[in-house]
Amino acid sequence: MAVPPGPQFVTPRFRRCGHGTGPMHPDDQEAVAEFTALLAARQQPTPWTGRGDAAVQVGGRGVERGRPLPDQPLDADPVALVLIHPDTEGALTGVLHCPRSRIHGAWTGPYRLLTHAFAGRTIDPAITLDA
Repeated sequence: MAVPPGPQFVTPRFRRCGHGTGPMHPDDQEAVAEFTALLAARQQPTPWTGRGDAAVQVGGRGVERGRPLPDQPLDADPVALVLIHPDTEGALTGVLHCPRSRIHGAWTGPYRLLTHAFAGRTIDPAITLDA
């Protein structure tokens, strides 16, 4: 007979279903706040002005942090940029040419939840950001 998993196997982030009674655990409140911020960032992105890091759409739903090269005009299209790790800021790719249509907006922290790094995946070295 298989032993059902006990509470030691449940991650703190998903301990409680949405129908529980009583006050939420602080970890649950933090997860809800992160998700709410992510939804707000996706629905109303901060416009990217050509300076600073950008949220770049990669694949169907993924978003990566892109850092444009410093010596290009603000209105460049395509934008020459490097995809960087959202936490360590280390380069994940070489220079890529990204059409402005793939730039979702200015990079903000909530986008981190949609990155390959957060999901524990790597970016294909042969990635292109063609339209």
